[in-house]
Amino acid sequence: MEILWKYDLPTNQSSDDYQYEGPIFVKEDNLCFICDCFIDHKSEQFLYIVNKNSGEMRKKFCFPKKTVIPAKCFFEEYGEQIIIYTGTLWILHGEKLSALFDQPIDDEINSYLIYENNFIFADRSSLYCIDIDAKCLKWQLQLSNTKNYTIGDISLFENSVSCYGNDQLLFIDISNGKVLNQIKVPRVDKLFNPIRMKDGSLLIGFTNWSNAGILRYDVTAKKVIWKCSRSFEGPLLRRKIFLQNDLVFWVKNDTELICVNIENGNEIYRTKTTPGLYTDPVFLNGRILYGTAGRDGFLVSLAAETGSENWAFPLKNGCAYFDLYHNSAIVGDFEKRIYQIDLVSGNVLQEIQADGEVVGRIKVYQSEVYTVIWGNADQPIRLIKLKIT
Repeated sequence: MEILWKYDLPTNQSSDDYQYEGPIFVKEDNLCFICDCFIDHKSEQFLYIVNKNSGEMRKKFCFPKKTVIPAKCFFEEYGEQIIIYTGTLWILHGEKLSALFDQPIDDEINSYLIYENNFIFADRSSLYCIDIDAKCLKWQLQLSNTKNYTIGDISLFENSVSCYGNDQLLFIDISNGKVLNQIKVPRVDKLFNPIRMKDGSLLIGFTNWSNAGILRYDVTAKKVIWKCSRSFEGPLLRRKIFLQNDLVFWVKNDTELICVNIENGNEIYRTKTTPGLYTDPVFLNGRILYGTAGRDGFLVSLAAETGSENWAFPLKNGCAYFDLYHNSAIVGDFEKRIYQIDLVSGNVLQEIQADGEVVGRIKVYQSEVYTVIWGNADQPIRLIKLKIT
């Protein structure tokens, strides 16, 4: 790997890692990046548009109101446009930035999806649907409940949107926000992320305050076929389930990855992800990849069927971000190194020594890598581009 260019970002003694963990998005010749910077002793949030070939800035926007940290911001492509979230929803067309939704959002966006021309998102208590083309609110559905749980993750389910609300799992018509169906299971507080099986039954994640897991639900008989759970003190942090062949997975509060057989609900294995899971698990060619937290964390590869460890690559200050390039992973750490790691063996295919700790997300685009490295007394914090050789 070789560094092709570095773009200097505003830096001073008050700069902190979290300010530079914003998303990186590449479209054609442009790179978009969101970060917080201290300007005249005041923290401001900026969108940088940089020419990805030369590293020269094309445009910079200062957002008028900052309500979420950069790690909570996101980009989503929509045709020739880019949807941007910074606590407020924007849309970028070329170099023109305008509001996608100018109404205030009570809480930060917890989960979202795009379906056709609809941008659907949930905050703590409501579900919204925006017509992207018209830039207007189509409908809003209040989904608060007495137990003070947030809605959590929403998911697309057979041309409808599914989420938890009003103490049951709801299936909602995207065109008008009407509830098409609902499921409530006795002695279960919260249901999420339904997945249809071949026989018509559903795999559904669930959580109570003291336990969580996965159940299989007979829609016709309206009864639970099986339920597999583990005890802990909640709330559950990652409300997602992951289906792979005849196995389904869930994460017990970032400390364990648990694998369940979809036919009978038997727990196949559970593996510790301590000191804490930093990333969602990624399933690829019979392997599970994830990063762990901690002063000395790892990028870990497991065999999906057995849970046995293929390899664990140590990374200083943990593995919060990685991206894939063909049959390898690109990752960086606080040892000021960026690695290309073979997914089969865990061996380092190549590495490069940077002159600062790797603090940003890892974005792979074609054979290019983009990230942010830390500064020092002589150099500012920088957005960099590398070439995978």
